[in-house]
Amino acid sequence: MNSELNPGEQRLLLFGGSGAIGGSVHRKFQEEGWRIVVVGRAQQPNSTSVTWDPVSSDSHYDPSDKNRTIEALKDLGPFDAVCWAQGANLNDSIYDLDVTKHENVYRVNVLYVISSLHILLREELLRKPARLCVISSIWQNLARQSKLSYCISKAALRGLVLSAASDLGRDGHVINAVLPSVIDTPMTRENLTREQISKFESATLFGRLPTLEEVASTVYYLCEPSTTAVTGQFISVDLGFSNVRVI
Repeated sequence: MNSELNPGEQRLLLFGGSGAIGGSVHRKFQEEGWRIVVVGRAQQPNSTSVTWDPVSSDSHYDPSDKNRTIEALKDLGPFDAVCWAQGANLNDSIYDLDVTKHENVYRVNVLYVISSLHILLREELLRKPARLCVISSIWQNLARQSKLSYCISKAALRGLVLSAASDLGRDGHVINAVLPSVIDTPMTRENLTREQISKFESATLFGRLPTLEEVASTVYYLCEPSTTAVTGQFISVDLGFSNVRVI
Protein backbone atom coordinates (compact mmCIF):
# COMPACT_ATOMS: atom_id res chain seq x y z
CA MET A 1 0.00 0.00 0.00
CA ASN A 2 1.27 3.48 -0.79
CA SER A 3 2.78 4.91 2.40
CA GLU A 4 1.59 8.40 1.46
CA LEU A 5 -2.05 7.34 1.86
CA ASN A 6 -3.87 7.54 5.16
CA PRO A 7 -4.91 3.96 6.02
CA GLY A 8 -8.03 5.23 7.77
CA GLU A 9 -9.40 7.38 4.97
CA GLN A 10 -12.36 6.33 2.88
CA ARG A 11 -11.42 5.47 -0.69
CA LEU A 12 -13.60 5.55 -3.78
CA LEU A 13 -12.81 3.82 -7.05
CA LEU A 14 -14.62 5.83 -9.73
CA PHE A 15 -15.13 4.52 -13.24
CA GLY A 16 -15.92 7.23 -15.78
CA GLY A 17 -14.81 10.23 -13.78
CA SER A 18 -14.37 12.41 -16.86
CA GLY A 19 -18.10 12.50 -17.71
CA ALA A 20 -20.67 14.94 -16.37
CA ILE A 21 -22.11 12.58 -13.75
CA GLY A 22 -18.71 11.09 -12.90
CA GLY A 23 -17.22 14.54 -12.47
CA SER A 24 -20.03 15.56 -10.15
CA VAL A 25 -19.56 12.38 -8.09
CA HIS A 26 -15.83 13.12 -7.90
CA ARG A 27 -16.46 16.63 -6.57
CA LYS A 28 -18.97 15.42 -3.97
CA PHE A 29 -16.70 12.76 -2.53
CA GLN A 30 -13.73 15.12 -2.62
CA GLU A 31 -15.71 17.66 -0.59
CA GLU A 32 -16.42 14.92 1.96
CA GLY A 33 -12.73 14.17 2.34
CA TRP A 34 -12.54 10.89 0.44
CA ARG A 35 -9.53 9.66 -1.49
CA ILE A 36 -10.64 9.12 -5.11
CA VAL A 37 -9.02 7.00 -7.78
CA VAL A 38 -10.44 7.61 -11.26
CA VAL A 39 -10.44 4.77 -13.78
CA GLY A 40 -10.68 5.48 -17.48
CA ARG A 41 -9.15 4.72 -20.83
CA ALA A 42 -6.83 7.71 -20.55
CA GLN A 43 -5.03 9.39 -17.68
CA GLN A 44 -7.04 12.21 -16.12
CA PRO A 45 -5.18 15.47 -15.42
CA ASN A 46 -5.01 16.68 -11.82
CA SER A 47 -6.34 13.39 -10.50
CA THR A 48 -5.10 10.07 -9.14
CA SER A 49 -6.04 7.90 -12.08
CA VAL A 50 -5.31 4.66 -13.89
CA THR A 51 -6.19 3.41 -17.34
CA TRP A 52 -8.01 0.11 -17.51
CA ASP A 53 -10.16 -1.63 -20.09
CA PRO A 54 -11.11 -4.92 -18.42
CA VAL A 55 -13.01 -6.26 -21.43
CA SER A 56 -10.44 -5.57 -24.12
CA SER A 57 -9.02 -9.09 -24.31
CA ASP A 58 -9.52 -12.68 -23.23
CA SER A 59 -7.23 -12.09 -20.26
CA HIS A 60 -9.39 -9.18 -19.05
CA TYR A 61 -6.40 -6.84 -19.08
CA ASP A 62 -5.47 -4.10 -21.47
CA PRO A 63 -2.82 -5.81 -23.67
CA SER A 64 -0.69 -2.66 -23.70
CA ASP A 65 -0.81 -2.38 -19.92
CA LYS A 66 -0.57 -6.03 -18.85
CA ASN A 67 -0.76 -6.25 -15.07
CA ARG A 68 0.34 -2.71 -14.27
CA THR A 69 -3.21 -1.52 -13.73
CA ILE A 70 -3.93 -4.16 -11.11
CA GLU A 71 -0.64 -3.47 -9.37
CA ALA A 72 -1.42 0.26 -9.35
CA LEU A 73 -4.85 -0.40 -7.84
CA LYS A 74 -3.30 -2.63 -5.19
CA ASP A 75 -1.02 0.26 -4.28
CA LEU A 76 -3.93 2.71 -4.14
CA GLY A 77 -6.50 0.46 -2.46
CA PRO A 78 -8.22 -1.37 -0.98
CA PHE A 79 -11.42 0.53 -1.74
CA ASP A 80 -14.37 1.20 0.53
CA ALA A 81 -16.71 2.08 -2.34
CA VAL A 82 -16.89 1.78 -6.11
CA CYS A 83 -19.01 3.79 -8.52
CA TRP A 84 -19.50 2.90 -12.18
CA ALA A 85 -20.35 6.13 -14.01
CA GLN A 86 -18.93 5.16 -17.40
CA GLY A 87 -21.33 4.56 -20.23
CA ALA A 88 -22.21 4.70 -23.90
CA ASN A 89 -25.30 6.18 -25.54
CA LEU A 90 -26.84 5.49 -28.92
CA ASN A 91 -29.84 6.66 -30.88
CA ASP A 92 -31.27 3.68 -32.76
CA SER A 93 -34.46 1.73 -33.24
CA ILE A 94 -35.51 -1.74 -34.31
CA TYR A 95 -35.75 -0.37 -37.87
CA ASP A 96 -32.12 0.78 -38.16
CA LEU A 97 -30.37 -1.64 -35.80
CA ASP A 98 -26.60 -1.93 -36.23
CA VAL A 99 -25.55 -5.11 -34.40
CA THR A 100 -21.93 -4.00 -33.99
CA LYS A 101 -22.95 -0.71 -32.40
CA HIS A 102 -25.51 -2.50 -30.24
CA GLU A 103 -22.87 -4.91 -28.95
CA ASN A 104 -20.54 -2.02 -28.13
CA VAL A 105 -23.22 -0.31 -26.02
CA TYR A 106 -23.75 -3.56 -24.09
CA ARG A 107 -19.99 -3.98 -23.71
CA VAL A 108 -19.51 -0.52 -22.23
CA ASN A 109 -22.68 -0.30 -20.13
CA VAL A 110 -22.94 -3.86 -18.82
CA LEU A 111 -19.99 -6.15 -19.53
CA TYR A 112 -17.51 -3.54 -18.27
CA VAL A 113 -19.24 -3.50 -14.87
CA ILE A 114 -19.40 -7.30 -14.60
CA SER A 115 -15.80 -7.81 -15.67
CA SER A 116 -14.25 -5.09 -13.52
CA LEU A 117 -16.22 -6.14 -10.42
CA HIS A 118 -15.15 -9.74 -10.93
CA ILE A 119 -11.49 -8.69 -11.07
CA LEU A 120 -11.80 -6.42 -8.02
CA LEU A 121 -13.21 -9.33 -6.04
CA ARG A 122 -10.68 -11.81 -7.34
CA GLU A 123 -7.77 -9.53 -6.50
CA GLU A 124 -9.26 -8.68 -3.07
CA LEU A 125 -9.27 -4.95 -3.78
CA LEU A 126 -12.46 -4.25 -1.82
CA ARG A 127 -12.65 -3.64 1.90
CA LYS A 128 -15.37 -5.58 3.69
CA PRO A 129 -18.06 -4.43 3.60
CA ALA A 130 -17.75 -2.37 0.42
CA ARG A 131 -20.54 -0.19 -0.98
CA LEU A 132 -20.98 -0.46 -4.74
CA CYS A 133 -23.05 1.87 -6.90
CA VAL A 134 -23.94 1.59 -10.59
CA ILE A 135 -25.20 4.59 -12.54
CA SER A 136 -28.08 3.29 -14.60
CA SER A 137 -31.04 5.31 -15.90
CA ILE A 138 -34.80 5.56 -15.56
CA TRP A 139 -34.80 4.16 -19.09
CA GLN A 140 -34.04 0.72 -17.66
CA ASN A 141 -37.72 0.64 -16.65
CA LEU A 142 -39.27 2.91 -19.28
CA ALA A 143 -39.14 2.99 -23.06
CA ARG A 144 -38.27 5.99 -25.17
CA GLN A 145 -38.36 6.23 -28.94
CA SER A 146 -35.09 5.67 -30.83
CA LYS A 147 -33.24 4.39 -27.74
CA LEU A 148 -33.37 0.65 -28.41
CA SER A 149 -29.80 -0.37 -27.57
CA TYR A 150 -29.48 2.09 -24.72
CA CYS A 151 -32.70 0.96 -23.03
CA ILE A 152 -31.80 -2.71 -23.45
CA SER A 153 -28.37 -2.21 -21.88
CA LYS A 154 -29.81 -0.29 -18.94
CA ALA A 155 -32.49 -2.95 -18.44
CA ALA A 156 -29.68 -5.52 -18.26
CA LEU A 157 -28.17 -3.57 -15.36
CA ARG A 158 -31.25 -4.37 -13.31
CA GLY A 159 -30.50 -8.08 -13.58
CA LEU A 160 -26.83 -7.44 -12.88
CA VAL A 161 -27.49 -5.49 -9.67
CA LEU A 162 -30.09 -7.96 -8.36
CA SER A 163 -27.94 -11.01 -9.07
CA ALA A 164 -24.78 -9.42 -7.68
CA ALA A 165 -26.64 -8.24 -4.55
CA SER A 166 -27.58 -11.84 -3.86
CA ASP A 167 -24.06 -13.19 -4.36
CA LEU A 168 -22.16 -10.37 -2.62
CA GLY A 169 -24.02 -10.80 0.64
CA ARG A 170 -21.62 -13.53 1.74
CA ASP A 171 -18.87 -10.92 2.11
CA GLY A 172 -21.16 -8.19 3.42
CA HIS A 173 -20.84 -6.08 0.25
CA VAL A 174 -23.87 -4.08 -0.90
CA ILE A 175 -24.64 -2.97 -4.44
CA ASN A 176 -27.30 -0.54 -5.62
CA ALA A 177 -28.10 1.57 -8.67
CA VAL A 178 -28.92 5.23 -9.17
CA LEU A 179 -31.34 5.97 -11.99
CA PRO A 180 -31.16 9.57 -13.22
CA SER A 181 -33.69 10.96 -15.63
CA VAL A 182 -32.88 13.80 -18.02
CA ILE A 183 -30.39 15.87 -16.03
CA ASP A 184 -29.91 19.62 -16.28
CA THR A 185 -26.54 19.82 -18.03
CA PRO A 186 -25.14 21.85 -20.93
CA MET A 187 -25.15 18.65 -23.03
CA THR A 188 -28.84 18.11 -22.33
CA ARG A 189 -29.66 21.64 -23.44
CA GLU A 190 -27.51 21.18 -26.51
CA ASN A 191 -28.96 17.83 -27.59
CA LEU A 192 -32.65 18.31 -26.73
CA THR A 193 -34.94 20.94 -28.12
CA ARG A 194 -36.55 23.53 -25.90
CA GLU A 195 -39.87 21.77 -26.45
CA GLN A 196 -38.47 18.40 -25.33
CA ILE A 197 -36.94 19.90 -22.20
CA SER A 198 -40.20 21.65 -21.39
CA LYS A 199 -42.05 18.33 -21.57
CA PHE A 200 -39.77 16.87 -18.92
CA GLU A 201 -39.91 20.01 -16.78
CA SER A 202 -43.70 20.14 -16.88
CA ALA A 203 -44.21 16.43 -16.16
CA THR A 204 -44.15 17.14 -12.40
CA LEU A 205 -44.97 20.19 -10.31
CA PHE A 206 -41.29 20.74 -9.56
CA GLY A 207 -41.09 22.47 -12.94
CA ARG A 208 -37.41 21.71 -13.46
CA LEU A 209 -34.90 19.01 -14.28
CA PRO A 210 -32.86 17.16 -11.63
CA THR A 211 -29.29 18.41 -11.19
CA LEU A 212 -25.95 16.68 -11.28
CA GLU A 213 -25.45 17.58 -7.63
CA GLU A 214 -28.63 15.71 -6.71
CA VAL A 215 -27.41 12.61 -8.52
CA ALA A 216 -24.00 12.82 -6.81
CA SER A 217 -25.60 13.23 -3.37
CA THR A 218 -27.63 10.06 -3.92
CA VAL A 219 -24.50 8.15 -4.93
CA TYR A 220 -22.76 9.46 -1.83
CA TYR A 221 -25.59 8.28 0.42
CA LEU A 222 -25.35 4.76 -1.02
CA CYS A 223 -21.57 4.73 -0.49
CA GLU A 224 -21.46 6.10 3.04
CA PRO A 225 -19.92 3.74 5.64
CA SER A 226 -23.27 3.44 7.43
CA THR A 227 -25.07 2.12 4.34
CA THR A 228 -24.60 -1.58 4.97
CA ALA A 229 -28.17 -2.97 4.83
CA VAL A 230 -29.45 -1.31 1.64
CA THR A 231 -28.72 -3.57 -1.31
CA GLY A 232 -30.32 -4.58 -4.60
CA GLN A 233 -32.17 -1.25 -4.73
CA PHE A 234 -32.80 1.17 -7.59
CA ILE A 235 -33.16 4.83 -6.63
CA SER A 236 -34.57 7.13 -9.28
CA VAL A 237 -33.32 10.71 -9.25
CA ASP A 238 -36.06 12.11 -11.45
CA LEU A 239 -38.27 14.37 -9.29
CA GLY A 240 -40.92 11.65 -9.49
CA PHE A 241 -41.04 11.57 -13.30
CA SER A 242 -41.12 7.76 -13.49
CA ASN A 243 -44.22 7.40 -11.32
CA VAL A 244 -45.93 10.80 -11.18
CA ARG A 245 -47.62 12.80 -13.90
CA VAL A 246 -49.21 16.24 -13.97
CA ILE A 247 -52.56 15.96 -15.75
